[in-house]
Amino acid sequence: MSAAPFPNQTGPGWQAWFTPGRFATVLGVLVCLAYPEVVFGNNTFFFRDFGFFGYPLAYYHRQSFWEGEIPLWNPLNNCGLPFLAQWNTLVLYPGSLFYLVFPLSWAVNLFCLGHLFLAGLNMYFLALRWTGHRLAACIAGLAFALNGLTLSCLMWPNNIAALGWMPLVVLSVQRAWQQRTPKHTAAGVLIGAMQMLAGAPEIIVFTWIIIAVLLVVEGVRRRGRRLQSLLCFTAVVLLVAALSSGQLLPFLDLLKQSQRHEGFGHSHWSMPGTGWANLLVPLFYCYEGRHGVFFQMGQEWTSSYYAGAGTAALALVAFWGSRAWRIWTLGAIAAFGSILALGENGYVYAWLQKLLPQFGFMRFPVKFVTITIFCLPLLAAFGVSRLREEDIRPGPWWRGPIPAAGAVVTLLIAGLLGFAYYFPAPWGGWKATWQNGLGRTLFCWAILGTLFVAYRFRRTQAAVSAATAALLLMAVDALRQAPNQNPTLPRTIFTPRIVRLTPQPTQGESRALISKPAYMRIQTTFSSRAMNDLLVGRAALFPNANLLDGIPTVNGFYSLNPREEQDISGGWFTRADGADPTNLLDFLGVAHISSSTQRVFELDFRTNAMPLVSAGQRPVYAPHDASARIIREGDFQPREEVYLPVELQPFVLVTNRTEARVLSSTFTAHHVTIEVQADQPSLVVIAQTCYPRWRAFVDGRRALGLRANHACQAVQVPAGRHTVKLVYYDSHFHRGVAISAITLVGCLVLWGWQRKLSIQN
Repeated sequence: MSAAPFPNQTGPGWQAWFTPGRFATVLGVLVCLAYPEVVFGNNTFFFRDFGFFGYPLAYYHRQSFWEGEIPLWNPLNNCGLPFLAQWNTLVLYPGSLFYLVFPLSWAVNLFCLGHLFLAGLNMYFLALRWTGHRLAACIAGLAFALNGLTLSCLMWPNNIAALGWMPLVVLSVQRAWQQRTPKHTAAGVLIGAMQMLAGAPEIIVFTWIIIAVLLVVEGVRRRGRRLQSLLCFTAVVLLVAALSSGQLLPFLDLLKQSQRHEGFGHSHWSMPGTGWANLLVPLFYCYEGRHGVFFQMGQEWTSSYYAGAGTAALALVAFWGSRAWRIWTLGAIAAFGSILALGENGYVYAWLQKLLPQFGFMRFPVKFVTITIFCLPLLAAFGVSRLREEDIRPGPWWRGPIPAAGAVVTLLIAGLLGFAYYFPAPWGGWKATWQNGLGRTLFCWAILGTLFVAYRFRRTQAAVSAATAALLLMAVDALRQAPNQNPTLPRTIFTPRIVRLTPQPTQGESRALISKPAYMRIQTTFSSRAMNDLLVGRAALFPNANLLDGIPTVNGFYSLNPREEQDISGGWFTRADGADPTNLLDFLGVAHISSSTQRVFELDFRTNAMPLVSAGQRPVYAPHDASARIIREGDFQPREEVYLPVELQPFVLVTNRTEARVLSSTFTAHHVTIEVQADQPSLVVIAQTCYPRWRAFVDGRRALGLRANHACQAVQVPAGRHTVKLVYYDSHFHRGVAISAITLVGCLVLWGWQRKLSIQN
């Protein structure tokens, strides 16, 4: 795309009033007015993944930061698992320094709202670059910052951060291949790396899909210098990957070791067959879920992806008599995203999954609607940029693109309401649906009407006032399109260290376990008071709330888990007959387990839990595919025997049970130190997740780390007294950081060199 698709159009003179500074001020005020109790520190977000995923991870990251550690490993969930390598933990994202330094329960909320603001501002600059039209840029920026999907993403710090950078990545990378200068290339690389470090893989992939499509279409339309543009784009991609390699290499290593594979993904949480209707009527076929937030049946990834009826109408204006390939390209991308979001309901997703098996690594096809939500504000901007004063003034007022677009949207909403009336949802909700549809229709006409007035009036003050009113109406429509998507509670709900058990589980000594029945009851039952629900979840150690209290558990809620650990815990530590695998729980050091009564927030004490380090067991060799079944379903005796992979038999000298004692053991996040006394060569077994990045040492010498009991660790020691050390050393991380540092220095040198040449010239 050229710098300005309509270079001769600057719009009426009054549109010069909508400068970036004024738009930033308006957007900032709107964000503050939307969540004043959060901005001023009285309340905090808590709903769904914010309270039990985003905030606990930020808390653990902050604790590690102030202890002077990089949190490569998390010992408090799933018997231990990689933390930084998860990617969505934001460990290497520079913006996370804000909530690491300032009070967490306030700062992490402001972090999310700040990236909401960033999303709108960056979309403003992208639309301004593409349209050369300031009011159109304001429309696009506001529509992207305030829509159902973006507001819903406030519950995920990583997702809202990636969305915040998305428009600027598209803009900077496009400028890099168009300008082909070191300065623009370095800018594209640095901005692309910022989004990459935010840790939202799907949103990042969607961003680069859009960029690639634009590159291809522009290359087809413009014959000159295609090869140079392609080479520049390739260089940017490689440099972004290199600059982010400190994060990407550990992530790819974990992905290889994880439970995900090409057949992992499925069509769970796809957009329903009627899901497109929610782009215009956000409560269409929705039910009222927990704490008054509405969701689509069968899809609960996002509570809304309403783009705005006014935005949809202005997007239609863009197509009014237009043959501009840029507009039709965005329209095709938006339609493609909507079709893929349907999952198997749209057929294309299943076909693509067969063509590209890598699709199987991703879950929840509804996430593809992100592409649509990105394109619609830009289409709306093109719609506004195509309006002329002369298009509106001559002839009757009902002629022209604005009334026609409003009529189309009105007819579509009326059709949807009629469908909902004659084919009501089984759970009801017709009243909420028609009221919602009527409200969206009124807002649509109000937005179009104020824009009509803005172009109809010649006076600058009146036009600016009318256009500003249109922006405010768009904001109110987005914020009122459904009951509050992001309810809040007092910040005290996240007070750390309030859960007390007797005796208190501590790292390296014992663990707690939330049972599957307790987990399901917490998931499916809730009270009318959100405070009660959150406190019950915290008391029950609902994943990952245990991080706030520093209590180790064998549960956790993460995107990626080591494969063998999931083989053991994937069935929630229940046998096929529904009974608890008592011996396995003993081995894992489970000293507290959810009560079998209806009081799910209580945990019962177990007296027969083993220490996390034991020694002297007899080795038993079993094939990999059989060891998990034997440990979970068979007569597993962890005090007497330890199961090892068959391929390790030539390297293990121990053949029988031996006399060995663990004298002491000390656990930290990345180190385990064990003192052991053995009468003869023995095995020391550690009930901690086995992961290739752990290194074993016996008396300071490197030893062979063994995979024990399918998912845990063991070390062989000779007779006598010895010191066993386990050290977590992620060579992928260290190698990646070195590559990232070299790339960063190179980008800065290129930028400085270009700047020096510019000054000299």
